[in-house]
Amino acid sequence: MWVIRWIFWAFAVLFIIYFAMENADQIVTVNFFKWRSHEMPLWVVMFVSFAVGILAWLVVSIIKILKLQTEVRKVNKENIVMRKELDHLRNIPLDEDSDVIDDIEKDIL
Repeated sequence: MWVIRWIFWAFAVLFIIYFAMENADQIVTVNFFKWRSHEMPLWVVMFVSFAVGILAWLVVSIIKILKLQTEVRKVNKENIVMRKELDHLRNIPLDEDSDVIDDIEKDIL
């Protein structure tokens, strides 16, 4: 499996290098609201846009992971409480159960 990953990343890097070389002579200016950049190669703009997208994805992913970890802790605490309750119910003496059952039978009749 690691060989496939290495091959994939090698092709990805080669594609990025090819893209940068093909667009090395393309010069662009970025306008963002009232801000205007200096002239720069297109591949630089594409690379910066990609990096900003990766950072935004990273922040959103970290927030999602933290929320999920909080939910897992909450469920684990509830699980502990329910296990204790179940253990308590399992440890009730049989005599008490038979008295309870007798009381229920009397109420029904």
